[in-house]
Amino acid sequence: MSLAQTPPPLFKQGSSARVRLLVAAFSAVVLLNLDANFKFLENIRAIVHTVLNPLIELVLLPRDGLIYMTNHLTTITSLNKELIQLEQERAFNSETLLILDQLKTENADLRKLLDLKSNFSTISIAAEVRYKLPDPYSKKIMLDRGMGHKVKVGQPVISADGIVGQVSKVFSSKSEVTLISDANLSVPVFLPRTKITAITKGKGNSDGFELNFTDLSANIRIGDKIFTSGLDGLYPPGIIVGEVISVFEATPGQFPIINAKPSTVIGMKHQVLILNAKTEF
Repeated sequence: MSLAQTPPPLFKQGSSARVRLLVAAFSAVVLLNLDANFKFLENIRAIVHTVLNPLIELVLLPRDGLIYMTNHLTTITSLNKELIQLEQERAFNSETLLILDQLKTENADLRKLLDLKSNFSTISIAAEVRYKLPDPYSKKIMLDRGMGHKVKVGQPVISADGIVGQVSKVFSSKSEVTLISDANLSVPVFLPRTKITAITKGKGNSDGFELNFTDLSANIRIGDKIFTSGLDGLYPPGIIVGEVISVFEATPGQFPIINAKPSTVIGMKHQVLILNAKTEF
């Protein structure tokens, strides 16, 4: 005997089955009508909802957790992309501003150099500083002009800010310049306030220089400006050399010790002029 084939008693075939079906349908309609008009099943639904709602929430918890994690990870990924983009933009903007500042400085130096060049009666050679020589006891730089540009040993070098030094070696396409702060370079100078002359002597181990052979009675002060005197016939007179930064009184029979700083601070890509030895200012 097969139990799966036995229909429920209410739906057994026969004339009585139709009657039962009609009764069931009528009962359902009556219940729906009662519920619609008198909220007959509202309490039952409330009880069922109260009992089943925690179970439904429990069943949906893994799904809700997965949706939350997916949204959270998506948000984090999006924020990371935005942060990376902002960092790249900030770096690009900073680099662009730095380049613009460098270009402004270089253009300003070039304009000052062109104005300075127009003050000289003979041809001068514009050049750019390529690098400093890595010797802690000498102060030398390398320029991007050499024999091919008719540069010669002994030519003075200046910038828009004042004296730089003197050409000491020349190669085919570059030249070495000994700076005013080098111990082997001396320049005759003049101090307008005191109207005295002196000779510079580079310190070598720093970027400064000293003033030698000054008048023992000279009232030299910190802040006094120093200019070329032109007495050596090499540097044109009246070009700024530097400024006095300290004065130590002389001991009997000795010259006072006067320290100064150059007016020109040399850096990479600094624009300079190489003058002819007989240039007039």
